[in-house]
Parts: sequence; C-alpha cells; structure tokens
Amino acid sequence: MQFRQFLKLPFHHFQNKKEKWLYVLSCSLFFMLFLLIYKPFGLDVDLELGERTISGFLIFVTFLSTMVFFVLYISQFVLRKRFPNINNNLGYFLKWFLIDVSLIVFLNAIIEYTWLEEDVITLNNFMEEVVFDIIRTFFYATIVLLYPVMGSFVFVYLKQLYFDNQSLKTDLDVVTTHYKIVSGNEELIKILDEKGACRLTIPLNNLYAIESKNQYVSIKYKRNNMLIEQSIRTRFSKLLSELQDIPSILRCHRSYAINLLNVQELKTINQKPNIILDESSTLKIPVSKTYLKEIKSQLTKY
Repeated sequence: MQFRQFLKLPFHHFQNKKEKWLYVLSCSLFFMLFLLIYKPFGLDVDLELGERTISGFLIFVTFLSTMVFFVLYISQFVLRKRFPNINNNLGYFLKWFLIDVSLIVFLNAIIEYTWLEEDVITLNNFMEEVVFDIIRTFFYATIVLLYPVMGSFVFVYLKQLYFDNQSLKTDLDVVTTHYKIVSGNEELIKILDEKGACRLTIPLNNLYAIESKNQYVSIKYKRNNMLIEQSIRTRFSKLLSELQDIPSILRCHRSYAINLLNVQELKTINQKPNIILDESSTLKIPVSKTYLKEIKSQLTKY
C-alpha cells in the first residue's frame, strides 16, 4: 500500500466531544507523568546540580502540562470548528496532531525565550539556541505525545468494536428469530380445551388473535381468506402457557393475545393504542399500557 493510500484510510475517531476530551486529557496527563518519572530534557541534571528545587520542578512540570492542556483544548474545540473536516481519514487526523505539536512547541518557545531564557540570543548562536532547539523540542514532543494518542486510539477502537459486536449480536438474534418464525409458519398449532383435548388445528400463519371470554377463549383465524372465530372452553392463561414457546404469539392486553406475524400496524385510535391485524382494518385489538413497551420492542423484529 502506498503512503498516500494509507493516509486516505477512513478514520472516524476523536470526532465527537467525548472522544476529544479523552484525547486532550490523556495527552496532558501522560505528558505530566512522563516528565515526573523520566525527568527528560536536562531536568534530572538541574535537580542533581541544585539549579532547580523539587518544588520548583513540580511547579515547572505542572506549568508545562497545563500549557499542553490549554493548547490541545483550543486546537480541538476552537480551531477545528473553524476548519471543518471534509474527509474523515487518517491524513486529516495526523495533520491535526502535527498542528497540535507545533502549537505546543511554538507557545513553549515564546515563553522560554521571553521569560525563562537567561542566555543572550545573538546572530552567532541563533541557529543553535533557537532553530535547532525548536526542532529538537518538536521531535521530542511528537514522540512523547504519540504514546497517549495511540493509547487513546486503541481504547476508542476497542470500545467501538465492543459496540459493533453487541449490535451484531442483536442483529443475529433478530435474524435467528425471523428464521425460526419463517421456518415454522406452516407448522400446525393445536388449540386444546380445558380437558386437554385438541379442538382446533391451524397453521401458525393463519392465527390472528386470541380473546378471553370468561370460561372460553375466542380463536380468531383465517381460512380461505375469511376471518373465522371459534370458541373453545379453556382458560386464557392456560392456553397462553401452552403456546409460550411460539415467539410470535404475544399478550397485549388483559383479555387479548396477538400473532405478531399478522400485525399490519400499531395505531392510536381514540387516544388509545390498537393493533391492526388485517389490511381492511376491521380486526382491531386494544393494547394496554402494561404490554405496550414490549409490543413495540417485538414489532421491530417482524
């Protein structure tokens, strides 16, 4: 793969507010810890020679880390809004990373040569004291900040993989449910009476609804495109218990259960939710608040 093609790879991380804060805070905190632990850039020498006290060292480290935080905050939350992203690719992210490092080095140079530098800058030592020093600082800052950037990227990437995995599992469950439903549509279901005798056998796909009527249940189904109702003496709860392994049969009301396979729509009628079970809207089944949430959730799978 050529380098230009590599830079054009999609990169959709560190775009939203939460991920930008992760980028800013991780870089700032890592920079502080790196200075405290390794004492680079001659800081260890200053401490050994007594040119800088421990308290002065801590103040200096805190100041530099605050400067990094300030620059990254301005870059990510102010400047990037003024230069909106057209292509979310790796090249765009690397460009802004180098801009961040450049701003940090530039601000550090201004502070150092305005207030902290004790040596006199002349034409003879300008290259050594200023130009080369800025180049070295840019190189070191790039290397140091790459660690938290890569760590943040791995964290965000793994988090995204986790959510993608959860989404795939949900989609797989839906597909599996659909497969079971479709493959079982023509399977005959048996409606038993209170004594366990089979009183009705119909294809699952033909069943529309079940209604409780005191000691009886009314089975609403279609045969030869005609809606038929048949009463069977049995308890409503007993019948639902016998059909509980069929996922498309779901209770929607104290007195009703429906077959989700034949639902046309969920519609509000007279400010009350109703299930429409046929295209002519003649078969309407009420939905109570107790079961409304579950009905809405299951309808997304059918």
